[in-house]
Amino acid sequence: MLIEKNIQGGSALTRLPNGLVCFVEGALPGESVEVEIIEQKKDFAKAVISKILSPHEKRRIPPCPYYGKCGGCNAQHAEFELQIEILQQIVFDLFLRIAKLNLPQNFKIHSGNQWNYRQRAQVFKTNNDKIPWGFLERASNNVVPIEKCFVLSEKINQKLNEKSNFKKLYLFDNQSEKFLGKHIHADETVFFQSNLEMLSKLIDFVKDAAGEGAMLLDIFSGAGLFSAFLQDKFESVLAVEENPICQKFAKKNLNANCKFYAESAENFFSRNSLDLSKACVIIDPPRPGLTNNLCNFLCKAKIQKLIYVSCNPATLARDTRKFLNAGYKLANIHGFAFYPQTFHLEMLAEFNF
Repeated sequence: MLIEKNIQGGSALTRLPNGLVCFVEGALPGESVEVEIIEQKKDFAKAVISKILSPHEKRRIPPCPYYGKCGGCNAQHAEFELQIEILQQIVFDLFLRIAKLNLPQNFKIHSGNQWNYRQRAQVFKTNNDKIPWGFLERASNNVVPIEKCFVLSEKINQKLNEKSNFKKLYLFDNQSEKFLGKHIHADETVFFQSNLEMLSKLIDFVKDAAGEGAMLLDIFSGAGLFSAFLQDKFESVLAVEENPICQKFAKKNLNANCKFYAESAENFFSRNSLDLSKACVIIDPPRPGLTNNLCNFLCKAKIQKLIYVSCNPATLARDTRKFLNAGYKLANIHGFAFYPQTFHLEMLAEFNF
């Protein structure tokens, strides 16, 4: 069978002789493969490769000896250049199909180091005395002992040799004192991006998009990362985050002109009447994207400058359609390859009204 393309998440798409859509793990676009069906539903099937008849010219032998068993990486069988090409095509397809929008051909995915980029990881205790820590096996709760991970920072790799009585550990190598000249307070109990090189690039784009002004509203603010780098550019900053643990870090990261609200965005807007027409609003939601209520509120608010940071291109495309229908214009859009050797992509979209 001929592989048509890769889709969100990295699976490849082909069609069975009867026309049924089939998703194939580990295949690359344009390849001719033989497959073994492992699951069949009414509308689709899932398969694994049994034989590659015609490999992609940029297919490679995965460098990591744990690849395919460890549940972390899913793109090492493709050269990094091809990983970026596939991610671009996935985004083009998602926005055309969901947002009904042709992205500009110069849409760019920004990237950095391919290896040793992760400064954060969750590891699990193994039954192996010589290799004490590992990651969960793909599609399983079994632990794969990992002696060295190619994508972890050298400092975290060293911690894989340390023994402990805990069943799992959160390893966090923040290096925050060197982070763009600021000390950002955070630890393993709150969300913080694990690729600091790419996070620096993303922050630079957010700063350029936000500019300066009277009011900045930072929704899903976490520990106040974006607010910390923009607080000197705005007269007042409102940071909204429903995880209460983030508040203690935000107090350290934010200045006197900033106010932190430990509540959901929906609760915040139900209690506060704000004119956002001339404000800058940053939203950085989790993978499901914006709730219908929050998205509808933002659509009606006619915000002068709306910056959407997304960890899920599919839900960004969905919400983009809603903003465009409400009269917003998509001013800029970028991709950021935070997690090389995977088909995960972070994105930034700037909307103006």
